[in-house]
Amino acid sequence: MLPIHLNLGFKVFYYYEGFYFFVSSLVASWLVARRLKNAKLEAGIFLDSIPWVLLGAILGARISHFLFWDLKSILADPWVFFRLWEGGLSITGGLAGGCLAAFFCFRRANIDFWHYFAVASPAVLVGQAIGRVGCFLNGDAWGIPTGLPWGVSLPKFGTFVPSLVADHQVASEAWIWSVGKGDTSPLALSTVPLHPTQLYECLGDLVLAGLIILLVRSLARRNGPWAKVFWLHLGGYSILRFALEFLHGDRDVTVWAGMTALQIGLMIFGMLSAVLYVRSGGQGDRSRV
Repeated sequence: MLPIHLNLGFKVFYYYEGFYFFVSSLVASWLVARRLKNAKLEAGIFLDSIPWVLLGAILGARISHFLFWDLKSILADPWVFFRLWEGGLSITGGLAGGCLAAFFCFRRANIDFWHYFAVASPAVLVGQAIGRVGCFLNGDAWGIPTGLPWGVSLPKFGTFVPSLVADHQVASEAWIWSVGKGDTSPLALSTVPLHPTQLYECLGDLVLAGLIILLVRSLARRNGPWAKVFWLHLGGYSILRFALEFLHGDRDVTVWAGMTALQIGLMIFGMLSAVLYVRSGGQGDRSRV
């Protein structure tokens, strides 16, 4: 566990998740470029689109965060949306925003988005998995209490970077949540064991990446339809997140049948993706839905 406070001297960013977001994006971009090269696809359009994809990912991550987790804050102060240094990035919205930005960039260049996405998809999922490891290290997206042997106790405090001096003032949200629920003693320096939902999702992302690699190999033999990969990636991830939300300690309030608004949206999108996955295999359909 390494929850970090980035100390720039004039400003301290407590529990700074941006560092792990940057690492995951960097690794994913490098892997995508390698996979495109190995597939003998021009990587230039991908490299040119990276700034727009990152912008779309950040905007999607912010919109999703405030829409599903912190609506009161943005209604009280709309300018909080632009204060990225205060945290608040949703991987679900980031994936949607990044894909949407890439779609428009490739369409504008008149290049087959579906084929490029199919090749890039496993690398993107590896990036998502790394991002969830970052969430685990930083104590974000924590789970509910568990008695299972792999339950993880999250620390109350973080560590200042680059000095590596331990903090003893600003408690983590996970610790505050656990104390508020009555599960952790206010005197404890760590929470009770919690489900490592971040690592569950990391493993789920890697399993999904493996399934997509098998699908890509199968589709390569008949040159598509590549849109199947898109719908398996986004639909599969939606189903994964839908299931894991039941174990999340930081989930939003439920609105219907024990589900949050995010879960309902994920369930609907997962069902829609399943339909479009089947439809994308229709006769004569090689690249579009």
